[in-house]
Amino acid sequence: MLKEKHYSVSGIVQGVGFRPLCVRIAHRCSIKGSVANTSDGVMLCLQGEESSIQNYLDELRRECPDVALIIEITLLDEKTIDVPDEDFIILKSVRSERQRVLLPPDMATCADCLADIRNPGNRRFRYPFTNCTNCGPRFSIVKTLPYDRPGTTMSIFPMCPDCTHEYRDETNRRFHAQPNACPECGPHLTFTDGDGAELASGEKALSLTVDWLRQGRILAIKGLGGFHLVCDARNETAVALLRKRKRRPSRPFALMVKDLDEAELYVSMFEEDKHLLSGSRAPIVLLPMKDSSLLAPSIAPGLDKLGIMLPYTPLHHLLLEQISPLVMTSANISGSPLVSDNNEALQKLAAICDGFLMHNRPIHMKIDDSVLLSRREAPVIVRRARGYVPNPVITSRELAPVIAAGAEMKGTFAFSQDNMIFPSQYLGDMKELGTAQFYSQAVEHFKRLYNFAPQALAHDLHPLFISTAQARKAFPDLQTIGVQHHYAHMMACLAENRSECNAVGLILDGVGYGEDGTIWGGEILAGGTQGFERAAHLRAFRLPGGDIAVKEIWRCGFSLLVETCGADEALRLCSSLWPKETAKASQLLKVWNSFPLCTSCGRLFDGTASIIMRKSRVTYDGEGAMELEALARKSTSASGDLFSVSETELDWRPFVLDLCQDMTAAPEKPALAFHANLAEALAASAVMNASRFGLETVALSGGCWQNSLLLDESLPRLRKSGLRVLTHSLLSPNDECVSVGQAYVAGMRLAAQAK
Repeated sequence: MLKEKHYSVSGIVQGVGFRPLCVRIAHRCSIKGSVANTSDGVMLCLQGEESSIQNYLDELRRECPDVALIIEITLLDEKTIDVPDEDFIILKSVRSERQRVLLPPDMATCADCLADIRNPGNRRFRYPFTNCTNCGPRFSIVKTLPYDRPGTTMSIFPMCPDCTHEYRDETNRRFHAQPNACPECGPHLTFTDGDGAELASGEKALSLTVDWLRQGRILAIKGLGGFHLVCDARNETAVALLRKRKRRPSRPFALMVKDLDEAELYVSMFEEDKHLLSGSRAPIVLLPMKDSSLLAPSIAPGLDKLGIMLPYTPLHHLLLEQISPLVMTSANISGSPLVSDNNEALQKLAAICDGFLMHNRPIHMKIDDSVLLSRREAPVIVRRARGYVPNPVITSRELAPVIAAGAEMKGTFAFSQDNMIFPSQYLGDMKELGTAQFYSQAVEHFKRLYNFAPQALAHDLHPLFISTAQARKAFPDLQTIGVQHHYAHMMACLAENRSECNAVGLILDGVGYGEDGTIWGGEILAGGTQGFERAAHLRAFRLPGGDIAVKEIWRCGFSLLVETCGADEALRLCSSLWPKETAKASQLLKVWNSFPLCTSCGRLFDGTASIIMRKSRVTYDGEGAMELEALARKSTSASGDLFSVSETELDWRPFVLDLCQDMTAAPEKPALAFHANLAEALAASAVMNASRFGLETVALSGGCWQNSLLLDESLPRLRKSGLRVLTHSLLSPNDECVSVGQAYVAGMRLAAQAK
């Protein structure tokens, strides 16, 4: 007896070679019927014996490509038939109002395509835009769904007869590969000077690029999701010049190296790191530096970690085979969005670059490189972008559809739909005009791509956040739901762990608007989807000068001294620690009580770093904390249990007092002691408040948890207490995750109200 069954397959099942796989399995299992991309997922019509259909579904699940994700296979309809179709075919894609299909992220070049570009007998020999169903651009080139070539930026490149034959041949790995191209019909390279005058194209453009890099010049190179600024990583003159031109005096640069063997010259790696680097996501991975003498000294000044990535496009492979390692940093002025358009690059990067290596494949949605922090237990996502976006966070239950506006300094937004939350890529600092404009473009792209129709807008409580204003412009008529910043952090951690239980939240970051109107940032929360209580926090201290203290970190250190030792002693210590700031400190004391109070863990790190390292200023947010962590790793022991922990407060003053009593000690030991003491205090407070509120779970979120030393010091202490510890693995713990927490809170509340 023959059956005809119709199934809907949801998940990441478009743009990953899924339909070709369906055809191949059908022929193996003697199944007739069809497969089609639709806005609701992939639709299967399977005709055959009951056992054959079951074998088909089993093989489909088993052979699902690594880059794909089957969330659910749902039976829609079935009937008995007498005569099956003649074959199993791919039908024309269908778009409907409801959009549930998941678009895959951009993927690194696969081994087969790499072999093609290295084979002199292959027609794609040394072709920089080689791809197949297993690799290549996806998110960055898609304009509309379902995922078909006419809905991508590749629509302007009609396929030649050979590429068309591959596209239609089910035995070929380029069967229905939407970005399929070759030298005859696809994109091509051009090289221009700094004024935009074309000097070479094709292979000659690549050769000229290598020559200029060897001469110590700075180039802008167009990649998968935007441009990189590139120079020889061993040439200190070139690296220093790039820093000057980009106005980036000390923030570390990422490197691209040709392979894992070369990476091991510069950094130490676990096997897990090697898999990360060489996998289809191909992120930048922050790894312990091994031998900095092989590189330009100013690659990562003052730090003990290096950001390394491997080539992830054919162009990168062809380039790095000839010159490696290269500084490969985002092409933008710090805080502004990534440059992705050719004309935009010529206008905005002319003052930085000596030349441009460009191509004519348009980038529809710019996206930066993802950054992960290496840890043996599990890596920490620092920046979630290429390779990870637009993958959704799958939640434990259905949510009402909302848009969440996110935070400000590390802007993202998120949409909820069904049991999924779709966070955007990292967008940048929302205080930059270009970032705010890009935010609006990206919101519109996600809205159009997925046909999102939110019922409400979730946002931060801060009344002046630009992210909130931009989201309101896009959806002016929606009801609004305010979600406190640190509560959103905690709920993002619970959401990605599919947890609905109440928990203690250890939320540590730089700044967030508190419910009482003060600056929060070192928070111990207790609660869940229905609300929270501020159970405890770091002891508050003044933030002299407000935001200026982020860069002039001596102000944070001085405030810690005033709170611990009193004004007179703090001024005396200031003259020793930061002598050039003494007069300014004296003036600050005259209006001391006018400065805002904060409980910021980020500023506590800054203040402690400024005291231990006698450092008065930094050039980027977090520089002091990163250098303090690097310094701490040089020490082997830490003493004392110096934070005083009560039910509602973690008091750091005993540690600072101990620090002041011996200013001549080597800085490594107190640097480690600070991390250990903070971890001990956090664990003690978590245990105390878990008992107080009858909770068994603790959730860790906030940018300070990107500090791997603090994480490594804290996790064993928390686990030893018997608490279940949840951390981020799909999202960054920094403010990028705030939009997900907002969406989770608002989506759950509205869904509950609708019942």
